Order: sequence, then structure tokens, then C-alpha cells
Amino acid sequence: MQIRSIMCCCGGGVGSSFIVQLNVEEILRKHGITGVGVDHVSVSEISMHRVDLFVVGSDLTAFLADKPRVITLDNIMSKPELEEKLLAAFAAAEAE
Repeated sequence: MQIRSIMCCCGGGVGSSFIVQLNVEEILRKHGITGVGVDHVSVSEISMHRVDLFVVGSDLTAFLADKPRVITLDNIMSKPELEEKLLAAFAAAEAE
């Protein structure tokens, strides 16, 4: 299944999730990945959204336990960690 939508999540849905969204968009551009919508929300709003991939900090992993595709970041400000895990998620999706 292709990844066409990504939701970045944090506790409040404002600060860190927005920064992660900007980082995801930057990484997608860097690697020429197009046609993917990226947005951000608070974990309390997750159930209202159906997306292909969620990105969340490790402190909030439990909120996404029932979601099929989740990237868990140990350091939400680490672009190298995000890039590595994001590219791995796209590679896994291509292999399905």
C-alpha cells in the first residue's frame, strides 16, 4: 500500500507536531517524493483522521497502538532519525 498521507502528532497539536510536519515535507522534497499530503494534529484528534502513516514521539506511542503504520521518534527534533525512519517506511510500503 502506498503512502499518500502522513499525520504528525503531538500532545497539543500545535508546536512540535508542526515542526515535525515541516521536517517531513523537507525530507520528502529532498528525496523527490511527491503526491503525499502531510498534516499535524494532537493525539486527541487522531481517531478523526484516516491516514497512511502517523509520526509521533516515543512518549505518545501508546495512543497509536491500533494504527497499522507508525513512525516512533526517540528525538522528535532529530532530522537524521526522521529521515531514516521515513525512508524505511516508504521502502516497506513499496515492498508490500
